[in-house]
Formats: sequence, C-alpha cells, structure tokens
Amino acid sequence: MGSLKYPHVFDPLDLEIIDRVYEAAWARVEARNPFRNVDSDGERREALRKFVMTCAAEGKIEFDALYERVVAHMP
Repeated sequence: MGSLKYPHVFDPLDLEIIDRVYEAAWARVEARNPFRNVDSDGERREALRKFVMTCAAEGKIEFDALYERVVAHMP
C-alpha cells in the first residue's frame, strides 16, 4: 500500500478555498511571467498545486492566510 502524501482531511469548503488559492496564485504566475515558455505550464501548474496543498496542510484554511503563505514562499 502507498503512503498518504497529505494526511490532513479537508472538508468541501477547505477544498474550495484551496482551489481558489491555487487559481489566484496561478494568475499571479501568469501576470508576473507573460513571456514564459508556456510549453512548461503543465509542469509549473502541477508543482504549484502540490505546493498549495503543502501550505494548506500547515495551517488553518482561510483564503487570505493561505494565499499569503503561498505567495510568500513561491519561487
């Protein structure tokens, strides 16, 4: 059996907030890097998705707080 990557259980509202934070963070990536190689966007989006989930597992799930944690530590 595989191990759980994210042992934290999220309720539906948490998942909606996480999704919105991900979308807002991705919009920030697009705005800050308009001339990026879009061929690599799939890899970037997957890395960002994992990063948002990692940040979500570290604290309370509130949009503003989670978004600030994500953008403060985004490369």
